[in-house]
Amino acid sequence: MSSPRNGYRHGLNTALFRCVRSFRDAIASNPELFLPVGCLFVWQLTAVGAKTSVLICAGLFTALLLIYAFRVLGKTEWLRRVGWVSPRQGFWAYSFIAGIAAAGGVWWFARVLHQSLGGLPPAHRVLLASSSGPMIEELLFRGLIYWLIFECLRRAGVSVRLAVCLTVFLTALAFALSHNDRNGPRLYATILTGVAFGWMRAQSDSTAAATVMHAVYNLALLLAAMLPVA
Repeated sequence: MSSPRNGYRHGLNTALFRCVRSFRDAIASNPELFLPVGCLFVWQLTAVGAKTSVLICAGLFTALLLIYAFRVLGKTEWLRRVGWVSPRQGFWAYSFIAGIAAAGGVWWFARVLHQSLGGLPPAHRVLLASSSGPMIEELLFRGLIYWLIFECLRRAGVSVRLAVCLTVFLTALAFALSHNDRNGPRLYATILTGVAFGWMRAQSDSTAAATVMHAVYNLALLLAAMLPVA
């Protein structure tokens, strides 16, 4: 015969299990809500992750975010509208290569103008720049803003090709102006990289591919920052 204490524990465990299962089901069935929220949470956690313990926690949450983001590709209509879908065949690899190429182009541009890219930042900044940071920016600029501008242009009667070109440029301009460093060459470089990310979004039909390109670009450029500039 079970004691009242055992019955209480069993009821508590059952309630806890149901709560966890309900929370899991909510996350799985509402990615259009939890993906942006997850990105913002991980971004904020990583931004303050200077201490080793916080950095480890940020790394774990970043891994969970990336797994979740991959699993929900194209799961809902909202995600499909902002381009959070699997890219066309071959574009996972192309986005990786394009990210390295873009970083190489900016590094060469800096050498020609004798400008420093700065030193390698702390580990938590590297993690931020190569994961949740690019994901947030791409979901906003090459996702939501891209879709909004493109739809407005199409409804105004603009042809598909011209609408894509204008959308890529306008989102790149908005992307560049959202950054703090807007002086001369750095502003132009940010506009050009924004155009490159938009080109990847348009060619691959995927904001996720643009995110990979952006993350690889950031990481490669941070590593290139350690190289001397003549």
